[in-house]
Amino acid sequence: MLIRVNLSAEVSAGFEAVKAATYRMRVKEVTDRNPEKNDLEVKLEHTTPASELVGVAGLPLKGQAGQVFDYIMLAEDKQWKLIAITEAAGLPWGDYDPVIDLPCREVDVALKVEMYEGEARNKVGRYV
Repeated sequence: MLIRVNLSAEVSAGFEAVKAATYRMRVKEVTDRNPEKNDLEVKLEHTTPASELVGVAGLPLKGQAGQVFDYIMLAEDKQWKLIAITEAAGLPWGDYDPVIDLPCREVDVALKVEMYEGEARNKVGRYV
């Protein structure tokens, strides 16, 4: 297979964290993790184009805004975050399948910034 190379292509600046604020995000995927963990992994993506987002340093993003991963506990006494994302997505609280019903829904998410191994990363503070 022959690939046509773009000689003027630039190396991607990669994924960046955005400054702490509330953002409109889309639920990209929900995965029911193994039974021992009894939680959901939620992948969120920004609905705002990266060119309109501001990074942690207060400057426009040079690359793409990274996906944000959240983990939601399913134990009956720890479902506060499940209630919050359900209501933010406009779904009624009750029996439903979040793996099927949450993807593609848009939610408002208060993101915070945490340092991990010297890099700023976004983390869900809460669903609003």
